[in-house]
Amino acid sequence: MMSRKLVQWKARSLVAAAALALAAAGTPAKAQSYPSRSMTILVGYSAGGQADALARIIGKQLGDTFKISVVIENKTGANGMIAAQAAARAEPDGYTVLMVTDAMLTIDPHLASSNHFDLSKAMEPVVSVAWSPLLLAAGKDVPANSVAELVALGKQKSQTLSFGSSGSSTPHRLAGEMLQKSGGFTMTHIPYKGTGASVNDLLGGQIPLVFGAPTALEPLASAGSIKLLGVTSEKRYPLLPNVPAISETFPGFNIISYIGFMLPKKTPEPVIAALNKEVNAILVTDTMRAWLDKQGMIATGGTQGDFKRQIEVDYQARGDLVRALGITGE
Repeated sequence: MMSRKLVQWKARSLVAAAALALAAAGTPAKAQSYPSRSMTILVGYSAGGQADALARIIGKQLGDTFKISVVIENKTGANGMIAAQAAARAEPDGYTVLMVTDAMLTIDPHLASSNHFDLSKAMEPVVSVAWSPLLLAAGKDVPANSVAELVALGKQKSQTLSFGSSGSSTPHRLAGEMLQKSGGFTMTHIPYKGTGASVNDLLGGQIPLVFGAPTALEPLASAGSIKLLGVTSEKRYPLLPNVPAISETFPGFNIISYIGFMLPKKTPEPVIAALNKEVNAILVTDTMRAWLDKQGMIATGGTQGDFKRQIEVDYQARGDLVRALGITGE
């Protein structure tokens, strides 16, 4: 006859095994039913901007595919961190998605104070959506038609060069700082609230140089209003193959901007995988590719692991660059 303790132990074991079986069975069921209700995509930037526009076109296609409502909510401020904090506080169920930029993940953390919200610890990467390089543009009266000529101009004692960017903690600013370090000359950084304001001053002759998005600068260059001196990606930009890469003058130069999706930590892996799969499917459609071309962007896609590695590599490299160049948040 079994002892009472042995009977109790066996009973507890059976209950525990049943609980584990139910939990294991529940996870696939939950993933298979996702998404079954409305979804919100939080964007930390103003309506009408590139991140907002990208969130809206992908959100519409997600809604059409899943037969649900997808709401785009703009929570601006603190370089996108207002939206990031709101996303981090949301239920980790896949129904609150954050559209995130590389600046939020890999630049801003190195420029902010020690009590800055750590986005990478609060959110889980899902998928990188799209990337684009930046263009280095000069006013039409600037006496330089290439990166090499600009460097020579900057080294002249009689010259005082400045460059405009869309903000202090942006790839635009990092590109300018990296260029002057590579070329051994000095430029003054002038941060603006967005590319539009810096481009207006470039056209007006108030500043000689701007690092900006292709969509903002290429039409002006085609019209002869400004000059394009280089592109910041490691290789030439497929949409503007005649513009030299800055890396052709300074090997290793590579600064790009990208946008992706994240979910709160503890979101179930099957839910992350389901969203990743559907966004990847959207990115390869002809409609999406054509839209991205018009925006000057190139589809990224890939696995969750791909995006995570990209963030880790850029976080380290850009942090090293910020510290080496003594860049502050201004």
